[in-house]
Amino acid sequence: MGARIHAALEEPYASFAEALITGERSTIPPEINRSLLTSGLFHMLSISGLHMWLVAGGVFWAVRAALALVPRLALDWPIKKWAAAAALLTGLFYMLLADSGVATTRSFIMIAVVFFAVMVDRPALSTRNLGLAALIVLVVEPEAVVDAGFQMSFLAVLGLVAFYESWSSARAARHRGKAVERHWSFRLLLWGLTAFAISCATSFIAGFSSSLPAAYHFGRIAPYGVLANGLAIPVVGAVVMPMALLSTLLMPFGLEQLPLMAMEAGLKLVILVSDHVASLPGADMISPRPRSEAVLVIAAGLVVLCLLRGPVRLGGLVIMALGGVMMLSPPPHPDLLIETTGRTVALRDETGHLVSAWPRRARFAVEKWLQANGEEAGLAVAAKRPGWRCEAERCEAEVKGRRVLYVSGPEGQPLECAGIDILIAAYPLRGVCAGVHTRIDRFDLWRSGAVAMWIGPEGVRIETARGRQGARPWVVRPEARARVFTSN
Repeated sequence: MGARIHAALEEPYASFAEALITGERSTIPPEINRSLLTSGLFHMLSISGLHMWLVAGGVFWAVRAALALVPRLALDWPIKKWAAAAALLTGLFYMLLADSGVATTRSFIMIAVVFFAVMVDRPALSTRNLGLAALIVLVVEPEAVVDAGFQMSFLAVLGLVAFYESWSSARAARHRGKAVERHWSFRLLLWGLTAFAISCATSFIAGFSSSLPAAYHFGRIAPYGVLANGLAIPVVGAVVMPMALLSTLLMPFGLEQLPLMAMEAGLKLVILVSDHVASLPGADMISPRPRSEAVLVIAAGLVVLCLLRGPVRLGGLVIMALGGVMMLSPPPHPDLLIETTGRTVALRDETGHLVSAWPRRARFAVEKWLQANGEEAGLAVAAKRPGWRCEAERCEAEVKGRRVLYVSGPEGQPLECAGIDILIAAYPLRGVCAGVHTRIDRFDLWRSGAVAMWIGPEGVRIETARGRQGARPWVVRPEARARVFTSN
């Protein structure tokens, strides 16, 4: 399928279309990824809730509209349920087409609950359905609760469903009573303004609700995300995804050329919007990772605001304000960070910036450290900061009065341990420098994962990646090879 798409379209639109249809994103140029990430449209590349809703929802609307053209069917048969069944089957087909990734499967479960509710004459969009879908997802994939995609999609849909329910209730109350007949031009204008307002409100609510876990997990905020999504999502919903579905259905017959060309026109508009928004001043904002306690409090306030009814739901605003105040107090940052394989170590200097011992090693980890620290500087700038004194494979530094020695090889080299407070080795120490108070070697990192250290007057506090993961069923614990062979 990918070859057919690339044969029909030019780059980078072919790679963009392939990502939307099949989920394959490896061929997308870096500049497109960067533009979408900065503008707040990067979520389009992941086949998740947005694509599933656009495809299945579009089929639901089209099938119902087509059946409604036949009066006999519309009056005597449950065409709404038929349309829901068609949408459900389409969502299943799309999930299987996209190789059933975690986010795609999660999204299919959510739309399956919604369309099943339509088929059994229950309200489709309700917080009950969302809660049921979340419960099913967590039973099937309990590890999803800590996944950024699940948190972002759940909070975004929760905010949208709560808004839709409130707006529908207010609209019903406003239209209750004697209807006022207005001129068709006024009704058309009112419909257009309402649709525009709903689109803006939808973009704002979804963007605000999902920005909380996005800031925590990725350290990035898209300040113009509402603008970008408000301009791009209508194009995606009206042109890109319908043509993607149509081209997929026609591809076995060799008739995908025209719908793919129409899809390419829509993708050109999306990239144009993304590039324009990404070029605005302050579009690429990197924020330090907020306190986890503050994030939990704000999320709890959002849940209270969306789930409760009556004046008591306003208490959610108070809880969110409390979480906002907690945000003002930054979390204590570690003084030393050790990469999970020991390829590099970073210290925090007196200005709060991170300095990596070997910036050219473990570049991905160093980039994530800088991002979580709220630094916009790249690896080249961070590499020029003073802090480490390196020679060959040996680096020394002084952090808060403690002498730190980091060695990366070769194993068995003689070490001068006198006066060293913290020793970090990228290879097994095997008893070398046993008198050093704090030692971290390759075996320790293999067992515990990446390490963070806080240095204070009372001593050194160590936190590990696997210690943060906890003893949960889905956490894989490494075992020594000899022990594995013995157990087998």
